[in-house]
Amino acid sequence: MTCTEQKTADARPTVLVIDDELGPRESLRFLLKDDYRVLCADEVGRGLILLHEHTPDVVIMDIRMPGQNGIEGLREIRKRDSELAVIMLTGFAAVGTAQEAIRHEASDYMEKPFDATEMRRAVRHHVEQTRLRRKRNKLLSEADSLDQRIRELKGKDLMAELGQSSAEFVHDLRNALAVVTGSSSLLRLEIEEMQQRRTNAPSEASRYLDMQERAMEQCIEMLDTWQRLIRQNPQQQTRFFIHAFVRDCIEARRPAVQASQAQMTFESLGEDVELLGDRVQLTRVLTNLIVNAIHALPAENGRIHVCSEILDTSVRISVSDNGCGISEENLPRVFTPYFTTRRKLGGMGLGLFIAQKVAQSHGGTMSVESALDKGSKFVLKLPRAAAVTGANGAA
Repeated sequence: MTCTEQKTADARPTVLVIDDELGPRESLRFLLKDDYRVLCADEVGRGLILLHEHTPDVVIMDIRMPGQNGIEGLREIRKRDSELAVIMLTGFAAVGTAQEAIRHEASDYMEKPFDATEMRRAVRHHVEQTRLRRKRNKLLSEADSLDQRIRELKGKDLMAELGQSSAEFVHDLRNALAVVTGSSSLLRLEIEEMQQRRTNAPSEASRYLDMQERAMEQCIEMLDTWQRLIRQNPQQQTRFFIHAFVRDCIEARRPAVQASQAQMTFESLGEDVELLGDRVQLTRVLTNLIVNAIHALPAENGRIHVCSEILDTSVRISVSDNGCGISEENLPRVFTPYFTTRRKLGGMGLGLFIAQKVAQSHGGTMSVESALDKGSKFVLKLPRAAAVTGANGAA
């Protein structure tokens, strides 16, 4: 089994201990072994080899060691991994060594003999920080790649020929990128609070990063869908469970709902069943419905209720709100392209048109019930997937 396979088999965070003294190494291994995969090295050179082979989440390293000392080891680690948390240990209460360690970007500094409770707290905190930094930088890299792909698409002559489809794509990509922007703001506030608190309380930062990751994946999926359209490839139909799918879509939009000081609830009726369809396109539908509901909500006590219901031969997904509603005059026009009452606020009038078009392409329907000052209810109805027979059907 390779080192990568070993780490995959043991999903616990990895702690690398570098100390020339057996006693502290074994103390740390025993203290942390129940919650972490602990690797030990008796000198910096061997520690750097383990660092390369195992990509640890935290390094605990002694400062005073023969040969390469901890400060020199810290310099080498920072050349290889700027995101990795490094806790420096010393048996000497020397201000100078502490300052030098901080200058070379040590994450923490603890004296020997260390307090077991404080060490556990420090390791737990710095594992989370390392993982947050790595996930954040991964998302930034994906964002750069996404931007490059968008710029490449802009250069294609067919974009101009596709006309309305281009506008639809921009509309939905903007919705997905809004999740990234919103969760980034929440993440920044959460990290600032974590730095001030430095407590063991559970952090929301990881959840916000997960939201960013899902939104970025959605952006990339939409680009893939768009490139299939340019190449005139067919829809990518897959099987997925409807209740779970709706729940994922709701969680992706929850930061936007929270920013509106509103509440969003979810209800699933009936045992979950599979749907056959293009998951990316159906995500576009549900995202547009929730975004429209957010825009319609009152300034206070706004409520959105999403329900997925399993019927005999179909599934029904509804999004209801207690917002401003739609006038009787405008109700017949809501699925018309470019019709919007939010033009001055940046509305493009394509969300509901897209939703209806995607529903029809899946053999389904879109409908609406609404009245002024009483809210709206949009309903997406889709046929259930037939039992798997070995042939690939189409919804």
